[in-house]
Parts: sequence; C-alpha cells; structure tokens
Amino acid sequence: MKITKELVEKYLRGEANTEEVKAVQTALDNNRLNLDDWLPASEWHNIEEHVAFEQHESIKQSLIKKITIRDTKQRIYTLLKYAAILLLVGTLGWESFQYWKTTTNTPTITSVQKKQTPKLESPSNFYYINSGNSPMEVDVPDGSKIELYPNSEVKFADNFSSLSSRDIHLKGKAKFVVAKDKSGPFNVYTTGLTTTALGTIFSVDELKSSQTKVKLFEGRIQLKSLKNKTGSPPLLLDFIPNEEITIDHRQLQIIAEERMNSSKFNRRGFYSEKQNTLIFKNLALKDLLHIISQNYNIKLEFNSEAIENKYYSGTYENDPSVFRKILSDIQELHHITITIQNKI
Repeated sequence: MKITKELVEKYLRGEANTEEVKAVQTALDNNRLNLDDWLPASEWHNIEEHVAFEQHESIKQSLIKKITIRDTKQRIYTLLKYAAILLLVGTLGWESFQYWKTTTNTPTITSVQKKQTPKLESPSNFYYINSGNSPMEVDVPDGSKIELYPNSEVKFADNFSSLSSRDIHLKGKAKFVVAKDKSGPFNVYTTGLTTTALGTIFSVDELKSSQTKVKLFEGRIQLKSLKNKTGSPPLLLDFIPNEEITIDHRQLQIIAEERMNSSKFNRRGFYSEKQNTLIFKNLALKDLLHIISQNYNIKLEFNSEAIENKYYSGTYENDPSVFRKILSDIQELHHITITIQNKI
C-alpha cells in the first residue's frame, strides 16, 4: 500500500482501517517516513499569508529540536502528530494553538540528552614482510628493534600509548631487542604460543610448519601456550640467558630444550628428540620431569627437595610408554620416589 500524506493524516486522526494502520506502522518501524516529505517547505510558505501564523517556521524547528525520544518510532509519530496539528490550527490562528497547548491532556515531553561516550580510536597496524634474502631491520614505536628474517612477517600497532601491552604478531623468524617498559609487557604471538618479555633480547622462529623455537640471549622471558585443544597441560616456562626451547605448537610437546644449570659446575643440560630417539644430557631433574609430564600428558608427584641439584643423562628409543622406563631409571639412580598420579 502506498503511504500518502492523506493516509498519514487519516492515521493520525484515528480514522484508518486495520490494513491502513498496519501499513503506516510498518513505514514508521522501518523509518520510511520523513517529516519534510509530508511537510515540505512550500506547504509552510503557503500558510504564511495567514498573519496570525507567521511564526510557524520557528515553531516547527523548536518542536523538532525539543522532541527527543529514545524510541525512533515514537519520535517520528510525535513529530507527525504535532506537524499535522500545526497545519490544522493554521486556519484557526496562533492564539488558538497556544490555548490548545495549555488545556490538552497530552503529556509534556521532556528532552533527555544522552551523554555520548567518546569512542577511543583503535591504533592502526604496521605490517612488515621480508621477501628478500637477508634480515631486515624493523623499528617498533616503543623503541624496540626487530631483526626480521627472510620469508617472515610481523604486525603491531603504530602507537602503544593507549594500550596495556605491546603485542607483536609474528609469522616466521625474528630476533627482538626489547625496550624496557615495566608498565607494558612485550608479547610476541606465534602459532598457539605467547613469549613475554620485560626488557630483553630473544629470538622466535616458527619457520617450520609445526614447530616454534625460542632462544633467550639477555634478560628474562616467559613462554606460555594459548588455548589448549590437544588435551596436554598448558605450557608456562621461564628462561634465563642462553636457554632455548623447541616446541611442537600443534601438540604442545617439547621437541628440544637447552638449560643453563645452576650448579657450581655450570653444566649445560639439553634434551632433544631426533629420529624417534630421546636424548637427555646433564638435564636438571625438574626440567626433565616437566618434559615427561608435558609430552606424555601425565601428572607426577615427587618431593621437590629430593630432586634439587640432581641431573640426568640418558638415551631412549621413543614409544608411547617410554616415560615409565625413564622414571624407573631416575628413581633407581637417585634413590627418589616418583608417582604417576593420573593422565591429565
């Protein structure tokens, strides 16, 4: 049904039938009615010849300004209602309209101006892609430096001042020299993992499709896993300089790890998995037991003091139950008790 001026006026007078009411209300609901379409400037000018109604333009603008209602449908309806009344009273004179205003039972509409919450503009992002054959130097807004290796890319905000953390998204391999800022942690996001630093030098390499390698050169970092869908326990590891780890970020399993032992001999310990063979060399028991718990999805119970300053070396053929052989050998060698609580 076509919505005409006559139909709207009929609707406002309460003379429309059910079908007409539905048509007008649908138009109201969909914001298809514009006050200026029904009351164009020419109509207002035509009434100007009536002297008593010469202030109609200011009245119209005043009504439009004052009637501010949250519900759009009600606002349009009210504007149309007042506009129609103005047209009708134009022939009766402005004084009659003033009298009608003071005696009608129509409730007073109070303007309520909502406070507009200022929108914080999100920083735009910088993208860097190294498609060359040599490392590329990238400057970060906080003063940090990135050495971006070939076939790698990084993304970060162009301004960290309004952000609670300094987030870098990496694909590939990069070395980071991080500017110190205790109020804004420096996070490097790779597939399934986050490396966090507060003033440090480290590298992250995920050029291999399923592996991520993190190496610390200076300072301290923390490595943790993101959402865990593998069933393996979440990763949360701390590193000191010259330590590194390689993780299968799909399975959240530790492929290789190098640690700086804190013993007086300063023995360098490492673990690696190569050609289905597990190799442990001078690895601290606390790190070794963590690897077993992580990779075989088991929870271990032991006396923490009993494993202090104890290390282990060994080579094993990998299979689903090899962890039982490793734990048995450790207990026999160091005379400690390790209990497998349950599958995590």
